[in-house]
Amino acid sequence: MSKQTLAFVDQAVPGHVECHDKTRMPTKPHTFEVRSQSLMITLYDAASRPDSYRGWNPLPARIRYCLNFKGLSFKTVWLEYPDIESTLRSVGASPTMKWPDGRPCYTVPVIRDDSHLTDNGEPTVVSDSWAIAKYLDESYPDTGSARLLPDGTMALQMLSQAYIHNTLYLGCLARILAPHPMQLLSETSQKYYRETREMIFSTSLEDLCPRGSVQWKEGWSNTQQIFDTIATFLDQNGSRDEILFMGVRPSYVDFVLVSFLDTLAILLPDQWEIVKTWNGGRWAKLRESCAYWATIHD
Repeated sequence: MSKQTLAFVDQAVPGHVECHDKTRMPTKPHTFEVRSQSLMITLYDAASRPDSYRGWNPLPARIRYCLNFKGLSFKTVWLEYPDIESTLRSVGASPTMKWPDGRPCYTVPVIRDDSHLTDNGEPTVVSDSWAIAKYLDESYPDTGSARLLPDGTMALQMLSQAYIHNTLYLGCLARILAPHPMQLLSETSQKYYRETREMIFSTSLEDLCPRGSVQWKEGWSNTQQIFDTIATFLDQNGSRDEILFMGVRPSYVDFVLVSFLDTLAILLPDQWEIVKTWNGGRWAKLRESCAYWATIHD
């Protein structure tokens, strides 16, 4: 596992309908009807300070988009960093990777679905974003706006997710963004975050990617090139007005990408003002198209 892999994997944060960019008002391009459930789904996330932004972490955020898109009732349990592993182990979640020293690593997002019981009579618990998206489509095929992974697109969705996550995020944004969640976390989580991230990157957060440094400039140059490549892919749909991967209807990979845009807008709002002008304003339009499903539920 690369040292960048764990940059955000076990963090998150978020709560009711919140629009962090007040000029980015939600739209309603497709029906969003919440399904009445006698038992609710629980989304496990990492806590931020009560007075700071919630919903900034891209990995749990993509699942929040998915749950809202599927029209499913859910609540969020907020975990301080040091409590993530013990809590997830206690509910039966599986580790999603390993720490550099070989120990199992428990990460959010995780969901617990009290409506679907296992053979042992326990709620179904699912770890890992991709596995959760597949589970939601399989368990709730006819709810919400549409399938997250439309029939015949599984390989395309997986390939697109891998490119965005590995190339855009791990290849560029992870080092740029990693120092900035500190401003949102409690003192308890700050200590854990600093210790683990400095172990991962083998340097202090302050020295990782300082503003104006060579690393900063190269990081943003590479980031813009990757956005250019993604825009070229999307242009193959035949119209610049079709900003979504599947054309006019959102799918899982749209939520993967828009979650990274949300994170950027929250952690580095001045840089977002630049990024949202790239590629004819495509990325701002993508956030607007998906904003309706960004609702946070406590």
